[in-house]
Amino acid sequence: MKHSPTFGIVQGRLTRSPSHKLQWFPQLQWKREFEIASNLGLDYIELIVERRHNPRNPIWNQVGIEHIKNLTKQNKLTIHSLCNDYVIDHCISAGSQVLNQTTKLISIGKTFGLKKLVLPLFEESELTKSNYKEYKSLLMELGDACLENDMILCLETILDGKHLLEIMIDLRHKGIFCVFDTGNRIAHNHDIYRDMLLLRNYIRHVHIKDKNVDDENVLLGTGKVNFKRVFKSLSDIGYSGPYTFETTRGNNPVETAKYNLLFCKFFINDTIEN
Repeated sequence: MKHSPTFGIVQGRLTRSPSHKLQWFPQLQWKREFEIASNLGLDYIELIVERRHNPRNPIWNQVGIEHIKNLTKQNKLTIHSLCNDYVIDHCISAGSQVLNQTTKLISIGKTFGLKKLVLPLFEESELTKSNYKEYKSLLMELGDACLENDMILCLETILDGKHLLEIMIDLRHKGIFCVFDTGNRIAHNHDIYRDMLLLRNYIRHVHIKDKNVDDENVLLGTGKVNFKRVFKSLSDIGYSGPYTFETTRGNNPVETAKYNLLFCKFFINDTIEN
């Protein structure tokens, strides 16, 4: 049976941002993104919590939460995923504060009907082969909390497929899976197409982006990622989950999003037909 793919976009990518900001909460413009996403034919907005605590982010108060729920319903979108960027600047294994912040997000997610919490284990919280033992118990704790709240925890790392697979097998947790980010992984010179095959049983979320040789986010199809191979590999492993655009905005964020959607649908349909 032909699978109809689901597409979302990271919050803030449909709005112009300060020139130096890529991952950016759209401040006073956040509400209008829901209507734009719906008009484009997207299925959801991946909510973000910033690297530094932002009390103006609606996720942190009940009025804001109701606004998000209402805007989602009015625009016939779904609430699917939330990415906790706070852990990038605050080490998740250093004391209880960051762990508590993440656990609180999981509880908030329950009120949304959130399906996934994305945990980007980069920079201050970078997960490596050498520090995995320090992370294991807290990852298990967060995985348990996600299961208790009817969601899954999706780990985003820069580990190559072999070592990430070893960690996933060692965790053996029904609530912990991984994110596959096309741009981040190719930027670290991984064989991303082989990695997809290795991680086939654990990929539950895909971030779509392209990067050039200078590790800069670029328009899809103009960087190092071979998207025909990406979608062929995902088809080969039977991936039927969503695709989230974590893409550059270009000069016009809405027109860029239109292009990205058509671009990915072309390769997905081409893969199905062949």
